[in-house]
Amino acid sequence: MFFNRHKAEAPQDDRGGSGDRPAVGGPRPVEEETAFLIPQSDWKQLAVRLDGLEALEARVRKLEADADAERAALRSQTRSEMGEWAERVERRMRGFDTRLRDTLAGFGPLGDRLTELTMRHEEVDERALALESTVADTRRLLDELGEVLDLVRVAQVEERTDLTREDFLVHYELAGRLKALYTQRMPDLIQPRLAAERPRDVVRRQAELIRGLCLALFGPDEHDGVADPDLDELTRITTDNGRVGLDQQHQKLLERVGAEAANLSRAMNASGYASRFDFTVEPGTVADPREHALWLSCEAGRPVAFVVCPGYRAADRRLLEPFVFTDSGGEG
Repeated sequence: MFFNRHKAEAPQDDRGGSGDRPAVGGPRPVEEETAFLIPQSDWKQLAVRLDGLEALEARVRKLEADADAERAALRSQTRSEMGEWAERVERRMRGFDTRLRDTLAGFGPLGDRLTELTMRHEEVDERALALESTVADTRRLLDELGEVLDLVRVAQVEERTDLTREDFLVHYELAGRLKALYTQRMPDLIQPRLAAERPRDVVRRQAELIRGLCLALFGPDEHDGVADPDLDELTRITTDNGRVGLDQQHQKLLERVGAEAANLSRAMNASGYASRFDFTVEPGTVADPREHALWLSCEAGRPVAFVVCPGYRAADRRLLEPFVFTDSGGEG
């Protein structure tokens, strides 16, 4: 290619030039337009570069075409995925819409039920108010009747002489203390002597020793009241005349039993009512739970062998049944 104003021809060498070129050394004709000639070697290099530019341009066009195709495919895939996503969203929205309609449809019966319950609650409130008024009236009536009944009771107490007076109630407390002494403290107190004797019939021997303690503390009968307890006899029986030693615990228990018996005797004599202990159960009498308290392992219907602990009476009222020991033989 020539860089001139008009199309130029490629230059020819000296050996094969065109027919119009003058011979070497001859004068050159003057041309109307001056041409810029490119040497043959530069021309070849320029042609190679131009060929490379054409190849590069072809590659660029191919890359652009590939890029356009890829963009078109990506847009197509994106539109497809967006369509699927939109379809899924639409299906879910339709499902939500269906469930919402079903839920709203279920609110109708629920609202009716709620209205019904509200009405019933109001009716219950009205009935409760009515019942409260009735209860208040009934309470006032009961209070009035209670006042009348108290007046009637006072009148009956003032008129009758067979009712238990308040100052007599102390004997029920004394009977309870006496029973605890019989069944709890005395059995514990004679344990050291039982351990020393090691009798064959432990239950009967225990009953015999406790009978001796009761006779020392509450017998014999006194016509003018309850006798003072014999504390020396209490100690003698507990220690077997000093042959059985007592540890500190049992020594304190011995003192406590003596003090409790003395307190009971003083309280009974100071009550203003005649009190006495009852040992009078004939041997051989059939043991009757209505009349007797049965000692440990003894049975009703068997003959009484002896009285273990006396009964207690005040103002000729039996407050505590005598404890009896029965024989192990046949029924009486």
